[in-house]
Amino acid sequence: MTQVTNLIIENPFHNFTARADVPEIFNLKRPNKEAINRISHALETVRKHKRESMIVPVIAEAGYGKTHFYWVVREEVTNAYVVYVPVPTNPNRIYSHFYFETVKAGGAALLEYVADFLVEKYKKVENAAFEFPGLGNVVIEGFFALKDPKQSKLALKWFTGFDLDEETKSFNRTIMDDEELAFAALQVILKSVDKPLIFFVDELESLFIALGPEAELQLLESIKKMHNEASNFVLCLACLATLWDKILDLSSTAVQSRIEPPILLKRFTKKDIQDYCVHMLKDFHQKFDLTLTEENSTWPLGKSDIESAYAYSHGNPREAIKWLAGVTEEKKAPILKELGKNHKFLSDYSKKIKKTLGKVKGFTVGALQRNNGIQISLSGKNKRFLVAIPPQTDLEPIFQDSFIQGIKEALSQDTYAEVIVLGEESSFKKNDIEVKAFLKDDLKELTEYVEKILK
Repeated sequence: MTQVTNLIIENPFHNFTARADVPEIFNLKRPNKEAINRISHALETVRKHKRESMIVPVIAEAGYGKTHFYWVVREEVTNAYVVYVPVPTNPNRIYSHFYFETVKAGGAALLEYVADFLVEKYKKVENAAFEFPGLGNVVIEGFFALKDPKQSKLALKWFTGFDLDEETKSFNRTIMDDEELAFAALQVILKSVDKPLIFFVDELESLFIALGPEAELQLLESIKKMHNEASNFVLCLACLATLWDKILDLSSTAVQSRIEPPILLKRFTKKDIQDYCVHMLKDFHQKFDLTLTEENSTWPLGKSDIESAYAYSHGNPREAIKWLAGVTEEKKAPILKELGKNHKFLSDYSKKIKKTLGKVKGFTVGALQRNNGIQISLSGKNKRFLVAIPPQTDLEPIFQDSFIQGIKEALSQDTYAEVIVLGEESSFKKNDIEVKAFLKDDLKELTEYVEKILK
């Protein structure tokens, strides 16, 4: 284990606010199960009728995991492409914003896929003119240019808006600057991909808060056009529950009629908090070099801590995680202090043992600091012995228990003629380990015993 006194062990609950650019390492399936079923049902409808689209609101109070739900959708829904769309800040550039986030998510591979599909299906630009009229034809020309070695570099700049230079200034229209062209490009992409897209529009209410009802209404009307004129997608609108009705009231009857009943994200139960702790603490335990059983899988948190987190948060996931972070931080400092002392003791002791036993001929010594104790392997010509030195007794009992679990694991993987323990016999009682000798902290006695059993 790393020198504990110099080890920075991160609080496993430090991240209580989900971010779209930082993957979530865990999601609770129970509170999100119904919501995922609704998304899957909408997606199945779109898949059966590729020319359809659906708008599904996802609403909840602050801290209930709307952004986190984006990562849940990405993990659970595998038969669709999921695109995170932060709510546009400019109501006059809705489609270019959707287009940019789509290309950003799919990258050059998405553009290449669409280009390959179109070239294989239509062979020539002229053959696609009927299905993609008007500006759609301009977009098709761009995709065909992607497959032309002489034009591919320039075409890629046109599609992505990256590395714009004097060469690209000659374009009459560019997707990033032209709403109509961006919308046409979205239509082409949606018709060409092999799976539907899920657009996850986060914080729908922020446009309403920042720029007022007119801007939000403009966004809703743009969404209505997408629903009417584009296809092969599910549009998830994540919004604060307190503002959803106000936003919905702004929209026309035509918009409202196109929106499905909202998905309501659920709060945590005590069991959810328990399950969350078990998962999030796994790496934490590993950094402490612990091997734990199911009974103590939430260490250093106890049952009362989980109940307190639930009582404090009333099931609000973000508030529950904040509470857990605070409690864990309080408990972490004294644990690290005691482990620092133990680590120094083990390091010094390991050096003494190697030096002392190194004088005995006929076997090799291998010392391994593990589970906050030391396992020493003595290998002779025909036999191997295991010497176990438990953690210091002033550590929490969980460290002693973890060390015993580590010894059991070592015994299950290797065959030893004898197990010798240096320390207190009480530490190893009722642990199903057959110990041949208990020796006090006396290296001379250990040396004599080793010499004796080697004869």
